[in-house]
Amino acid sequence: MSVTQAGRTELSGADWFLVSVEQMMRAAGQGEHAGLTVLRLGPGFKIDALRAAPARLAEASPIAAARLRKPILGVPRWQWNENAHANFPVSEERGAWENVGVDLLNATPESPVKFVVLPEADGRVTVLVRWRHGLLDGKGVELFLAEIARLADEKAEPSRENSWGPPAPRTQGWRAFAREAEKFKDHFYELSKLGIRSLGGTKAKAAEARFFVEEFSIEETARIAARAEEVTHGVFQMGWFLSATMRMHLAVLERRGETAESFQSGCAVQQRKRGARHPIWQNQVSQLFFHMLPPELADHASAARRLNEQFGEQTRQRLDAAFAAMTRLFRRLPSRLYLRMLLRNSGGHLTSFFFSHTGEFLPECKTFCGAAVEDGWHIPSVSQPPGTGVFFSQRGGKLAATISWREGSISNKELELMRSKMREDLLGI
Repeated sequence: MSVTQAGRTELSGADWFLVSVEQMMRAAGQGEHAGLTVLRLGPGFKIDALRAAPARLAEASPIAAARLRKPILGVPRWQWNENAHANFPVSEERGAWENVGVDLLNATPESPVKFVVLPEADGRVTVLVRWRHGLLDGKGVELFLAEIARLADEKAEPSRENSWGPPAPRTQGWRAFAREAEKFKDHFYELSKLGIRSLGGTKAKAAEARFFVEEFSIEETARIAARAEEVTHGVFQMGWFLSATMRMHLAVLERRGETAESFQSGCAVQQRKRGARHPIWQNQVSQLFFHMLPPELADHASAARRLNEQFGEQTRQRLDAAFAAMTRLFRRLPSRLYLRMLLRNSGGHLTSFFFSHTGEFLPECKTFCGAAVEDGWHIPSVSQPPGTGVFFSQRGGKLAATISWREGSISNKELELMRSKMREDLLGI
């Protein structure tokens, strides 16, 4: 393959982590690490506009056709031919979106992005967007969809400049990065001293992705926001949701008659500037890491306050920047060695569960291809281990919570327990 300087970009630290996890998933028979985004649209949707806009964007997104290149102990890169571009196919199907969504998540299409349109009897439509997590994060998918919406409405050219690569130029050398990463080392080793337990267990095995989306009404969402405000005073409300997620998992372990020394989970920190429309591609996030002991989770509000304290401690130390620096250094490790190190330091579980709250869903778009955006959310698939994840977002004053798992990690009764525990904690009823 002929490659020019313009036809390559380094993987971000988050990219390399996700690609390494995906290699574990593929080896175990779990397939590609993918995400699903659901758009609920009002009447007026124009499928021809959706067919045309992705084709134009694909021409300006050669990274979507890239292949991974990793020199031994070198920095991994996405590389592509300049005259190559991906295909973002659009199809129309019938059926319940949940069933079609499960099939999409567990398929392995050739394209990194695929659209499926599901017409409804009242003129509304549901659009499912399947995306490869190694190339896109949740915010990147929203920016991708915003660009599709813009191209569908305008005669403008698709944007290519700054669509991949770091959000800001890297000015630090390797020594400076090493000093930055050193700040995270002590935190990392302290976490590794505490044992954790995931619901999916430590042995990776073949299992399909499953999900359930818990939707909250406008009235329920307002009640949740008021309760969170009372405890967090508007600072790091994510702690309110992370506390509920930890308590959901604790409830399942207690029903199983099992215990965990601690619960640990990361929270993504966006590295794109607020309001920025680029870069679309690559995982542009760092992480802050939180931990709680089971006795600290006895009360939801108290646990949320303690997680807020941890947030303050970590932000004062700029541990998100330190973690980003560390993961950039870790890119030189072969994926198997990298993953082995992470599994060893977590007792084989990787993490207690995956978690995120991405805030307002797709705020860049009021309409999409001629129709109003009425609702929407993300459904990331998860690896096993850990086997489960909980992901929150909000649109139009309505909260949505996606519980995602690998088949066999939780039972139907355990799913119901997680749902009821979440509602009890968030709503206080």
